[in-house]
Amino acid sequence: MVHALFNNSHGTQPEVVVDDVFPEGIVAMDYAAEDRTLVIATGSGHLIKLSQSGEQLVRERGFSGVESLVWSDAGTLGAAAMANGQLVCFDSKLNSKWQVDVTANLLGLAVSPFGSHFAVSTELGRVHIVTSDRRELCSFETPQPLQHLQLLSESPLMIGAAEFGHLCCHDLKGKEQWNVRIMNNVGDMATSGDGERILLAAFNHGIQVLDGSGQREGSFMVDGVPNRIAAAQNGRRLAATTLENRLYWLGFDGNLLWAADMSADPVYCMAVSPLADRLFIATQSGRLLQLLW
Repeated sequence: MVHALFNNSHGTQPEVVVDDVFPEGIVAMDYAAEDRTLVIATGSGHLIKLSQSGEQLVRERGFSGVESLVWSDAGTLGAAAMANGQLVCFDSKLNSKWQVDVTANLLGLAVSPFGSHFAVSTELGRVHIVTSDRRELCSFETPQPLQHLQLLSESPLMIGAAEFGHLCCHDLKGKEQWNVRIMNNVGDMATSGDGERILLAAFNHGIQVLDGSGQREGSFMVDGVPNRIAAAQNGRRLAATTLENRLYWLGFDGNLLWAADMSADPVYCMAVSPLADRLFIATQSGRLLQLLW
């Protein structure tokens, strides 16, 4: 089945070290760089923590309606954005630690490496920075609602991108460090751990490459319209998908290393290991794959 899925691929072929199927579907996932565990949310309302070898370590129910989730690099705390505008923080055993009802739909969600801070944005254009003990450090507005958030691993900063026209950087007290206007739609955003490289899946404008101040450095063009992106913290590899259901594995210089046609089972979400040697993908059928180079 794996070979059939990757029949139309080229480049350096990866080893498939995990191949599992969750019939209820996978709606969100995130990978802990230090703990080397993966947390997935299923369509049946379960959170599942897996080891890097694919072993199920913890399974917890009661998480129906997860739209996105984040899992700290240390594997201590995570958070899930729910369809009803609720933010739920959970611990390493996937037990709910606390929850907050927000008066608007949640758009973006990010967590700091050790789980000390969470950032969440809403459809009303407001961003909240919350500590792990549910204390709100700040709340501020942006010119446009931020769809994509990233808390950097090497400095106390948050990078945020709107669906169109706005890219910004704030500290954890809400003070704006910089903002730039971007003249294209953004389907997804990824950054290196130090924030010195920002990547935007910019649809017809390819994969836009920006520096740590939001200044454009160039773009990577792939065969298709990029809509989703994930990158390694060390700035060596990135993965991208297109609206045509192709999957690309690239160097940070844009060099194509591997590509596959995923039309038979399109990618729904993905994550890259911090050392850039592993790609985790969840497909629309509920299949979970770990590819190793």
